[in-house]
Amino acid sequence: MTYGGHYGKKAKGAINRFYEHADTRHLTTLQEAASELYLAESQKAKDKLWAKVDLALGHLSQGKPGEVLVDSKKALAVVESKSVEKLAALIAEISAKR
Repeated sequence: MTYGGHYGKKAKGAINRFYEHADTRHLTTLQEAASELYLAESQKAKDKLWAKVDLALGHLSQGKPGEVLVDSKKALAVVESKSVEKLAALIAEISAKR
């Protein structure tokens, strides 16, 4: 039996769609985190949200060469600057590529 052979046709379709739309999920995570960062008051909450942003940008900067939505150096610069304005500009740029 091959790997994943125990999944039915519908389950395989759902799994494939999950991975097919990964970029959409990560972009949504970035958009939500940007909104929450703008409203966050405590430094602890901001640090947690920036970690979430870093993870989502890491996922978007990986992938097949033709499908990479963001340059890893640009993503790293935004995370290091911790600027919500730069993050919003990067999100707009990513959205325009899609």
